[in-house]
Amino acid sequence: MWNICPSDSQQGRRGNLIVAATQPKISLSLDAADTTMMHRVGMTGLYMTLKRLEKQYPSSRQRGGHISWFLTADTIELFWEGSDFVALSWLIKESFQLDDTGLIHLTGLDNNAIDLTQKIHIHEGMCAVFLRLNKFYQAGELVNTELTVEERRVEYQYKSLIWYAHQTFAEKLCEADTQQLRHDYVQITSWLYLGGIVRHARTQNTTKLEEKPEYALALLFVPVVCHYCLLHIPSEDLKERKPHRYLVVIPEIKDSEDASQRRWGLQQLKTKQLHVSSLGEAGLLYYSLDDIQPEDDYYQACQVWLYEKMNKDSRQRTLMSIEEIKIDKNTLITYQQVQKHFQTNYQKIQPKQIFIKVNPIRSLIADNLVKGIHWWSNFWEKLVIEDSKEYLFNQLFSNREGFMIMAENSEEDNQYLIFIKVFQQAMKGNFAKMYAKAKSGKYPPIKKKIERLRAELNCCYDELSFKEYLSDFLVRGGLNKYFNEHQEQISLLIKKIPWQELRIWSLLAIASYKPKDKPTNSNDSLLSNNQKLEEVNDESEEE
Repeated sequence: MWNICPSDSQQGRRGNLIVAATQPKISLSLDAADTTMMHRVGMTGLYMTLKRLEKQYPSSRQRGGHISWFLTADTIELFWEGSDFVALSWLIKESFQLDDTGLIHLTGLDNNAIDLTQKIHIHEGMCAVFLRLNKFYQAGELVNTELTVEERRVEYQYKSLIWYAHQTFAEKLCEADTQQLRHDYVQITSWLYLGGIVRHARTQNTTKLEEKPEYALALLFVPVVCHYCLLHIPSEDLKERKPHRYLVVIPEIKDSEDASQRRWGLQQLKTKQLHVSSLGEAGLLYYSLDDIQPEDDYYQACQVWLYEKMNKDSRQRTLMSIEEIKIDKNTLITYQQVQKHFQTNYQKIQPKQIFIKVNPIRSLIADNLVKGIHWWSNFWEKLVIEDSKEYLFNQLFSNREGFMIMAENSEEDNQYLIFIKVFQQAMKGNFAKMYAKAKSGKYPPIKKKIERLRAELNCCYDELSFKEYLSDFLVRGGLNKYFNEHQEQISLLIKKIPWQELRIWSLLAIASYKPKDKPTNSNDSLLSNNQKLEEVNDESEEE
């Protein structure tokens, strides 16, 4: 047997090993030909857990069966003495625990870096996805607790657990009579292997999956590496409370050490950042903290699985869709810029509830990025054709600074900035006539005028209708200093750029226009129409 001293294991080298005739009890490799993405995720979850256990139990004499291990970036070897059940039972019980309040405690995560809000988020995510069938857990009481959110105390209630199936899985891996590791296959279901669900009670034996014991052990650790996000549908009535839709991010792993550092690093994210309105953003979030250098040959891939209740009366969530996401260097760098410059999610705190308001524009851009198209490419379809309630369109105004900065930072998009300035100067000319006609002390209905401009733009269905509209609109705007200064550039832009693209940027110009400050007779500071529009938008977002 190989007796590995912990310091050697931590350093990833053999060191002073006492070699006997026997081989490792369990040997796992990311490069094995019969592994899937899920197996590799599970192996990395085991790798993370063993790294943590090394710190808690430095000597193998402190561990059941004197279990020890040898780790590299792509392999795991487990060694122990005596009963297989004793060693594996100790490993599994130490890996999957419950704290004093009934919350799931995954040893493989850096639990000292996780606050109570995130612990509850992981607990509820794992219950919703991996423990969906009630035979895989024993529920405890509802626990009332207090969370600190933005320096305010908020009451919160969650369902505690007394037991869950991961904790006693050693019984499945070992023979009951000999207490040794099984040599045949182990049957598993969806709580362990995502998607391997029992379709019907009468056919459950034929719909289960079969795995080698060592792979069944690895799959047990999939939840350690997975990342849970909550999906929001922008078009829904936010005042109506909806059951959570869980997105589970499952990364493709090539190096367990790199993947472990990434997953531990994700604990820096605040809980409000784990709310999105697209599957694409959930995937990009998983890699959002990666530090990419210009010379790096960067490429990542993952899957995002959506679990959702079929109806209000359903107790279980069902796998509804799977999206494969591929991320190159330019995609991630662009998304990191979007995170930096566009409006972030924010929390609306009430005495017994925390509502997260998600920025759907950022998620819309993220979806475009993972599809490999320009970040603004399908805005017309999403913000006009599909946005019947104008919810998304109303979000453009609060994201106007992000659009401008993104265009400035991109050589390809920089040309559109001139077009936006020309368009908004024409809007200013049109609105100036309204100001002139308005009676003293009254403020013209700018919001209605903006809605009318959008309606006129919506009537453009081909190149001729758009160019007729654009020409008429610029004429109505009167003198336009930006057009005069950049006449040649604008003319060339209109000539060479597809009219559908210019229509999108016209829409962005309308939505991001900042009207003149509204005059007031009060002693308070002036309230700008910009603020007024934001108030209108906030009212439409109320949950």
